[in-house]
Amino acid sequence: MWVNTVQVHESQEPSYSSDAIEPMSKLHLSPSETVLNYGQALFEGLKAFRREDGSIVMFRPQMNAARMQQGARRFLLPPVPTDVFVKAAESVVRANARWVPPHQKGALYLRPLLMGTGAGLGVKPSTETTFCIFCSPVG
Repeated sequence: MWVNTVQVHESQEPSYSSDAIEPMSKLHLSPSETVLNYGQALFEGLKAFRREDGSIVMFRPQMNAARMQQGARRFLLPPVPTDVFVKAAESVVRANARWVPPHQKGALYLRPLLMGTGAGLGVKPSTETTFCIFCSPVG
């Protein structure tokens, strides 16, 4: 089950500016986008857990941000800054707190995606980038 919000950042420059929570929907992609033609994309995965006192915590999101930054450099995508990555993950968790299972009953799985969404043929870095996070309860 996919829950109903997603965090999206889009960039034509190496900065990520939008931080809106949007309804979960299908992505609208051109058949010529680099993510489809050259696989210019990567993902991470992390979980948010409910503590015994009811608070919600994520497990080391800074480490996930660092791994995504390393992958972004390899894929010639602008890395998502750690603070942007962590704030985006926190926003998604806050917006979907009702879906975080009770203490020791599971977790809310977050799937951050970073992809080249610029249209064009030819092996080169994408002119546009999309960063999004969606989530689902697991366990």
